[in-house]
Amino acid sequence: MGGFFMLRKWKKYGCILFLFDCAALCDYQFLSMGPSGLTAPKQKETEVSVQSGGNDRMTTMSLDAYGMGVLAKEISMDMDIETIKAQAVIVRTGIYKKMTEQEEGKELVFTDPFYTVDEMEDEWKSKMQKNYARLKEAWNETKERILVYEDQPAYVPYCRLTNGKTRDAKEVLGTDQYPYLKSVDCAADKNAEDAFQSKEIDGTGYEITKQDSAGYVLEVKQGENVIDGDTFRNQWELPSSCYTMRQTDKKTTVITQGIGHGLGLSQNMAEELAKEGKSYKKILEYFFEGTVLKEVAENFGQHRISFFVSGKDNARGDEDEQQQARS
Repeated sequence: MGGFFMLRKWKKYGCILFLFDCAALCDYQFLSMGPSGLTAPKQKETEVSVQSGGNDRMTTMSLDAYGMGVLAKEISMDMDIETIKAQAVIVRTGIYKKMTEQEEGKELVFTDPFYTVDEMEDEWKSKMQKNYARLKEAWNETKERILVYEDQPAYVPYCRLTNGKTRDAKEVLGTDQYPYLKSVDCAADKNAEDAFQSKEIDGTGYEITKQDSAGYVLEVKQGENVIDGDTFRNQWELPSSCYTMRQTDKKTTVITQGIGHGLGLSQNMAEELAKEGKSYKKILEYFFEGTVLKEVAENFGQHRISFFVSGKDNARGDEDEQQQARS
């Protein structure tokens, strides 16, 4: 990290390590709790319990620190800042959704993977300073904003890229609970890098017996055995739930299109929208039309959350604010 940081020890509920910036980047800070952690930007802190390092080790860190770590892992910092902001809102919404759904009296532990400071350095290397600045900008400029549907944090899935359109939640999940998750056009995804991939799997006799309207597999049959399309994808570690098959005597070649489950926001299409000049609010509106972007007013007796929204601060936004976001 060069001369940007110095390590100091503080005492608060045990030994917690803080990394402070000591040069031009005075606000470029990290929170290190043993082997993991990352400082949140300066805003009201809420602490969460997390499981780190792919093991059973538990630690406590600020919600913002954890959220920024998840954001850093889930999207490339080389993407347009508006795309990263949209992903920041999605990450934060997911965190608050888990908090509101936590059973009363039980401890909530977040297990989603996140980057620690060391992992960011390993991943970003010489781009650490630049990437962290973009990470902090995206998190700060969307701070405390989440997507809400019917006064509750919305379910906001995302994927790397689709087969050319996103999926309808009713077809995928069999419920009317998420009417804002409709199939939308993602034409840019068709020509993306790695849009098509192939993998050889063991066995033959597989037959795709059901697909949704977007072309994703809902059901696969092998003899009398019926397998859910996403279960089949996970079983064979396929990159997408949209696939076709070509069979030989002993093997089956699976050709996939897209990366991920195809539900919700496509990061690749979001990037195309950002390049067209769309703000993060417009990007979120495109994929989650019917949700509202609100700020969180925290009231955590039992993880209760109340919301407030200004005249501008909704998923649609206003043109002045969108222009400012691009400048």
